[in-house]
Amino acid sequence: MSVRVAVSDPLEMYRHGVMACLGDVLIEPEEPTDLRRWAQGADRRVILLTVREAAGWDLLSDLCQAPGNVVVIAILEEENVANYLRAIEAGAAGAMPRNVSKAELRAVFRAAVDGSTLLPTEVVQALAGRGTQRTPTTDHPSTREIGWLRDLANGVTVGRIAEGAGYSERMMFRLLRDLYARLGARNRTEALMLARERDWI
Repeated sequence: MSVRVAVSDPLEMYRHGVMACLGDVLIEPEEPTDLRRWAQGADRRVILLTVREAAGWDLLSDLCQAPGNVVVIAILEEENVANYLRAIEAGAAGAMPRNVSKAELRAVFRAAVDGSTLLPTEVVQALAGRGTQRTPTTDHPSTREIGWLRDLANGVTVGRIAEGAGYSERMMFRLLRDLYARLGARNRTEALMLARERDWI
């Protein structure tokens, strides 16, 4: 498998650990200081990029649009459906959590290099539902409701949201279901996708 590989993560030990896991399936591991420039090489290149905050998402998008022959795999600091979808929409060939096992890391890497993608079932189901018709939204969420959607996108549990809002968990689930229905979404995933599309979160 003749590919050059770069791993971008703030922790040196993590970068070296990933490279060690892939030691027998890669040709030349590298640690370039300018990933955007490195991605533009003519030969086959793979970048494993940890995305943690807004700058990381921007870098992911830039790398996926690089003119070179580059494959980008997103390493997610926060593992949730919304982040998987965001990575795939940005153009990543694959995505995986930062605490991935060695076997899973190698499987996602091999699939991406071979032109395939390994994703959790719930992510595939969310992607498959993208083509369905949504009821047009007639109600803009309140500032408080946008805060709930933002918390859900960041992995906050419904129980924690309920506690902060002063509701029981059962009531919070009901309020969220009502919100999803008003937005024309069938479930949480569709509601978060819609919220991202409309720049609410």
